[in-house]
Amino acid sequence: MAWLRSVQERFLSRPARGFALGIGLLGIVVLMAVVVPAEPLGVDRRWAEAMQDIRTPFLTDVALVFNALGRGLGWVLSLAAVGIVLLIGRRWLALVAFAVAEALTSLSSTVLKILVGRARPPEGLVNPVGSSFPSGHAAYAGATCIALVLLFTSRGPRRRVWWTAAGLGIVGMAWSRTYLQVHWFSDVIGGSLLGIGISLAVFGGAQVLTQSSRPTSAQAARPATHTR
Repeated sequence: MAWLRSVQERFLSRPARGFALGIGLLGIVVLMAVVVPAEPLGVDRRWAEAMQDIRTPFLTDVALVFNALGRGLGWVLSLAAVGIVLLIGRRWLALVAFAVAEALTSLSSTVLKILVGRARPPEGLVNPVGSSFPSGHAAYAGATCIALVLLFTSRGPRRRVWWTAAGLGIVGMAWSRTYLQVHWFSDVIGGSLLGIGISLAVFGGAQVLTQSSRPTSAQAARPATHTR
């Protein structure tokens, strides 16, 4: 743990609050996993019908771009690109936190899909694997968009613009999954909250951990005492 003392990462202004918020969001996802029925909710059906009503070739192409970003080669390349940038910058804590957040998001999404076992909407425009709740694509977008803001922007008022961009990315991915008729509306809500919660908990927890392991200025200035 000695290497943590030299880490200077500052992801959040209030890391403890970010960690607590992340844990709270994960609690909501767990609650949803328990109470969400196998059959779609009324809002799920109405939203699916609305997505069918607005279907156009252009929107379908946009949704397919989101689909490619969250699976297979697109998923691997996007995560690898972030990892390489952090590696080149020798940002070891940031790299570990990012890897942990992405791994936990993928793992937890897969486990919840198995446990919940919810059927997907019929007649999807693509052929995904696994059950419906939560959306793995939405979870990936939630975790990654939040992580990108925490990793590559500075704390302060200017970060609001990037939070807005992250929100649009998360909403766009969630929309695309329902537009393609591969997830119900409640699936993408659960997936988005899952990814956001994991990123906030991991990055907030990592910052709290490094702060608690680093000596205070008073401790650093205090001369060492020796006993015989």
